[in-house]
Amino acid sequence: PPSIRHRLSSSSSSSSPLPSISQQIHHHIMFKYVFIPADNSKPIEVREGDKSGGLGDDVLSKEAKAYFYASSDKGARAAALNNATPEQRKVLADQLRDEVRAASATSPYAGQMAAMNDDALIDIMRTTHTSATCEITALTVPTAINQQRAVSLYSADDARNQNLPYNRRATELLVACGHNITTEHSPSNMSIGSAPPGGICGDAFVGRCHDDEIADIWERVDFTIDDANPRAEWCDVARRPGGGGSSGGGASSGGGGPRSLSGLMNQNAITAGPGAGANAGNSFAEGKGDGYTWSQNDEEVELRFPVSSGTKAKYVKVNFGRSKLKVTVAGQTLLNGSLGGVVAVDDSTFTIEDANSGTGKELCVTLGKKEGNTWPFVIQSELPTTTIS
Repeated sequence: PPSIRHRLSSSSSSSSPLPSISQQIHHHIMFKYVFIPADNSKPIEVREGDKSGGLGDDVLSKEAKAYFYASSDKGARAAALNNATPEQRKVLADQLRDEVRAASATSPYAGQMAAMNDDALIDIMRTTHTSATCEITALTVPTAINQQRAVSLYSADDARNQNLPYNRRATELLVACGHNITTEHSPSNMSIGSAPPGGICGDAFVGRCHDDEIADIWERVDFTIDDANPRAEWCDVARRPGGGGSSGGGASSGGGGPRSLSGLMNQNAITAGPGAGANAGNSFAEGKGDGYTWSQNDEEVELRFPVSSGTKAKYVKVNFGRSKLKVTVAGQTLLNGSLGGVVAVDDSTFTIEDANSGTGKELCVTLGKKEGNTWPFVIQSELPTTTIS
């Protein structure tokens, strides 16, 4: 009828044009995730993938496995196994049997493996040492508090054996979610720069999914460049009791540790009750910035700036904000940026003291913490981004 046509026409003329079919499809089946290079000079990349494959054909998992396989020596190992002579295969199988027997005291399957024939042992070696795999770290597990959102980090499963560089930005996300990275197991003979024992080494991917077993839902959802910021709201939620991250207690590090899926699920079920606390450990206890040093504990952050011996308090101006800090001495700005946590302004101050080195003076700025947790960083680092479709 004319009246209906008129209403439709009026409605369409007063609103934005409807998205095209291709735009609607793109919106419904694509999701965003990030790639965090270990090299801090390279930007964090925002990537997109098709989520229609679900859990069984997950784009992010496949891309991560392919990426880490291509950047490792697993292809060369696979070729060496495929081209090995019967004599070489025999030697490899015997070596694996010796390793299995040596582990018989700790492995319930050692006896079964030692009894396998050469071909079966070579197949096991091919699967464990040459297949496309990666390590998946549960930053958060799905809980009612985080609306059943799980966030996972994908990295090389043999990163430390490859001597891959420390990934500070990925490790900051671990700490921001409440994980205690000082207690994670790592090879005792490895020391990768300044990487903490449980820190992330090498490049990393991070993605999010909606995972609700009761409602039978598993779907990829966006993880954006804003989410890659350790000060993002989801990290604050993760540190709450039952928030999906690690509260530093409960599960142990081995086998079902705080960063394993089963360990986190058990831990968050336990800490969901009232009165539970969060503690990210003391992995980021001290460090150096541009012209200053810093240290922190659960109550405060201390920054020390070397200043000339004639510096007086009247030359110093410190602007304390809840999440920002600016330090100026004699008109020169020494620091100006966003902080890694919320400041209790009334508990913050500065003093001029003799330098710890014994010579000269230092400006000591003390920031009281609003929350008793480890900050993933002191001053906000820039987060350059590149978008890749």
